[in-house]
Amino acid sequence: MKKKCVFIMIFFISFFTINSYGKEKLGLLIIAHGAPQKEWNRPVLNLEKDVKQLISKNGGNPFLEIKVALMEFNEPSIYTTVKEFEKHGVEKIYALPIFIAPSGHSVYDIPTILGLYEDKKFLNQLKKEEIKVVHTNIKILLGPTLNYGNLLKEIMLDRVKELSTNINNESMIILAHGDKNYEKIWLDLCIEIGSYICGETGIKYFNYAFVGIGQSFTVNGVPKILKANEKYEKTIVQGLYLSMGVKSMSKRYQEIFKGKNIVFSNKGLLPDKRVSEWIVNRALEYAEKKRNLDNSGTNLDNTY
Repeated sequence: MKKKCVFIMIFFISFFTINSYGKEKLGLLIIAHGAPQKEWNRPVLNLEKDVKQLISKNGGNPFLEIKVALMEFNEPSIYTTVKEFEKHGVEKIYALPIFIAPSGHSVYDIPTILGLYEDKKFLNQLKKEEIKVVHTNIKILLGPTLNYGNLLKEIMLDRVKELSTNINNESMIILAHGDKNYEKIWLDLCIEIGSYICGETGIKYFNYAFVGIGQSFTVNGVPKILKANEKYEKTIVQGLYLSMGVKSMSKRYQEIFKGKNIVFSNKGLLPDKRVSEWIVNRALEYAEKKRNLDNSGTNLDNTY
């Protein structure tokens, strides 16, 4: 009897917590790129558990379902996850693309996969890559990328500090994916992060290079790394990637860097609890704004 009463109490608390945020049942979809390597996907998939735990500590969880999905290479895919949301009665999804900054993936690919954007070029490309496009009656709203706020600066600062031993004789290089169609955004982001790290640590020299996930390492990365090491005893190379360290990129070029004190980081942004906190903050901002607008009779789709 006691167990039955506890179950009923939990049900009603959950029901009223969810419905206090609005009329629709909400789902939080956390979208990452995905990789063929399981070790790169693992820290991303672990975000699901971390976010659920954190959001429950913030005075109630407004989301009926919270799940991580991968854009490509591995399950759980975006298509599979949205179908799961449908089964559980989710009526509106807040989708957060866990990408460093705006790119073709966040601006075109993900909206196309979610059924929010339709263009034959992108649809044909997704078909070639065997990525399923979502067709659903669930309303979907897409949130910002990770460059929103100070998250990237704070984590990158700590990553560099972990490798720093003598700031007076150190230089720093930031390696990032980049996107030629959004070059100004990526350029400004790297300069902002590098300047912030230099200001906080006292490192006097930094530069950056866009190398994809290693495809342009030789052409764009190596020359800048070697130049940074000319006048300084040590060069720290830190990658602006979600779960990939840049040490793996350097392994094929040991002869080039032989005899030089160049330290390549083996860490990306994850694992780090601040990424989970960023996701929770964005999700709760959305849920709170939705509740306020629902109460005022305004349609969030046209205002958020």
